[in-house]
Amino acid sequence: MTDGPKEVTVKEVGTNFIKYTFPGEDVVYTISKNVVEKIEFSSGRTEEFSTPFQEINTILDIEKVFITFNPSDVEGLEMKGDLFSKAVGVTTLSSVNNVNNRALTKLKTEAFMMGANALYIGNQFQRGNQYGNETTPGNSTMTTYSAKAYNSDKLDIAAAREMIANHKFYYYQKLELGRNAWSPNLSIQESVDKDYFPILNELAEVTEKDGNLYVKLSNSKLGDKRLQVVRIGEDHLTLMDRTDKRIINYDFLTDQHKQVQNQIKMAQMRKDKENENGQ
Repeated sequence: MTDGPKEVTVKEVGTNFIKYTFPGEDVVYTISKNVVEKIEFSSGRTEEFSTPFQEINTILDIEKVFITFNPSDVEGLEMKGDLFSKAVGVTTLSSVNNVNNRALTKLKTEAFMMGANALYIGNQFQRGNQYGNETTPGNSTMTTYSAKAYNSDKLDIAAAREMIANHKFYYYQKLELGRNAWSPNLSIQESVDKDYFPILNELAEVTEKDGNLYVKLSNSKLGDKRLQVVRIGEDHLTLMDRTDKRIINYDFLTDQHKQVQNQIKMAQMRKDKENENGQ
């Protein structure tokens, strides 16, 4: 299973679900097949299952976000939060499909920025172009979605805590999506000092609440903020700040990341050369 192996008694394997009980208990639990990798039966037989959920690491991967209108498809996944997306055509000649795709892309973008890789759409509304006349104004096409974001692979909090405790971090990228924006804005951050050395930050006041990990960050560019850890990699992590008006991802590299190490070497070479010329 996505949260690790479990020793259970399988009661039923259905088309889209699996029913099971824990040893010594009678309560029957139901879980989507999508979150089960395989069942190893006591007889020695193994039954494997495929999953539609894919790993999503960058904004370029948002087409991999799994979308469903069936709530049973996301049973057993970690719920990350509620989402709403709306797109409106510019004129009454706007393409209905283009507007719908824009609303859906925005939904997938916010899901990615929340650390999710799956969406359950609970409500969809679509209005076609309404042509007006001399007395009645026209309305362009509009699409709205209400959804819940899910993650099939929970954040490894222990690994995140270890990374935060053992490294300093270089702030290199910001991704921001406004509530009424068409698309996210990506900006590269120049976080260097006067000698071009990368400015490395310590992530302090690590706290955990409702299964989520938060850090307190004091940074001249970001201010004094409490941000949620939504994604970690081998040598990078992403922090999130989300309000009802916008969502922001702050991307950090560890002090051991190749890009950071190269930047330190270049800055040191520049400084050494300046010192030689000054002698």
